Amino acid sequence: MKQLPPDTVRLLSSSQVIASVVNVVKELMENALDAGASSVDVKLENYGLDRIEVRDNGHGIKAEDAPVMAARHFTSKIGGQEDLERLETYGFRGEALGSLCAVGEVAVITKTEDEDVSTQYALNFTGEVVSQKPSHLGQGTTVSVRKLFQNLPVRRQYYSSSKKCRDELRRVQDLLLAYAIIKPGLRLTLVHDKVAVWQKARAADHRSALVATLGSGAVGNLLPCHHRQEQPEVYIPICHHS
Repeated sequence: MKQLPPDTVRLLSSSQVIASVVNVVKELMENALDAGASSVDVKLENYGLDRIEVRDNGHGIKAEDAPVMAARHFTSKIGGQEDLERLETYGFRGEALGSLCAVGEVAVITKTEDEDVSTQYALNFTGEVVSQKPSHLGQGTTVSVRKLFQNLPVRRQYYSSSKKCRDELRRVQDLLLAYAIIKPGLRLTLVHDKVAVWQKARAADHRSALVATLGSGAVGNLLPCHHRQEQPEVYIPICHHS
């Protein structure tokens, strides 16, 4: 027996985190929501295998944080073990981006409110910034992933049939549908090969979000039901079929 080289270990572990196109979209969507985004555009090329792009209008990544934005175990969200008890975010950007770098070619364009122009960063296999240049995009962050699973032939082979590709696109749409319902104020679009597949405008409340996503006919057959739990505090508005 012999020890695997670090690059192989990194690739294998990352392929457990990023196992599909919908995994990529989920990780990048949650990063966008954690950044306070109210608008997210998801663009796929060849069902995401050639390119996945998620653009948000969130807070952006500060220039001083950019060198470690895809470094594993770097985060601004926790400082110690006790912070895990009161997390209000979806996860840690570095863990997701770091894993993405191991299974595709990643570029990040980002701008904070205080910066004059956005910057485009190219990342290598280990998540290090290898180049940067000014960009024209406004405030927020755009992450693009090209050639997904190019170094994992078995994973890539999974998408060899058109049916599996179509199923994956539907899973991406279902994922965005869920975010659209729980985040009424979020504007969302899904584009595949430059064709708009699905979109949802900002809504005033959960009922409006349900109408925008499920349609007035479906929502007309729902009855509001509220559940509150004190410890730990949870408040969930639930709709049941009448």
